[in-house]
Amino acid sequence: MIRVNLHEQLSGRTARMPRWAAWLAMAGSLVVGVVLFLVAASLALILIPVVAIVGTIAVWRLRARMKAAGFGQPGPFPPQGRQAGPAEIIDAEYRIIDQGDPPRR
Repeated sequence: MIRVNLHEQLSGRTARMPRWAAWLAMAGSLVVGVVLFLVAASLALILIPVVAIVGTIAVWRLRARMKAAGFGQPGPFPPQGRQAGPAEIIDAEYRIIDQGDPPRR
C-alpha cells in the first residue's frame, strides 16, 4: 500500500491510497504529458515555416528600403578590376621626413 501525506501541516495524519489509484494517477499524468508534447510539436511545425517566410519577406523589404535610401550604393571609389598577370607589382617611393638626432652608438 502507498501512503501519501496530504495534510502534513494541518494534522499530521497519513491517508492511504490504493495501488490501482496510484497507477491511474500515473497513467493520467503520462497521457496529459504526451498530449501537451504533441500539441507543442504540432504548433512548432506550423509556426516555424510561417516565421521563416515572414522573416524572409521582412528582410527583402528592408533591403529594398535601404537601397532606396542610398545605403546600397557603391562607395566613393569605383571598384577596379584586377590586372591579369603572373605577379602583382607594388611600386612605392620612400622619403625621410624627419632626420632628428642621429642614432647613438
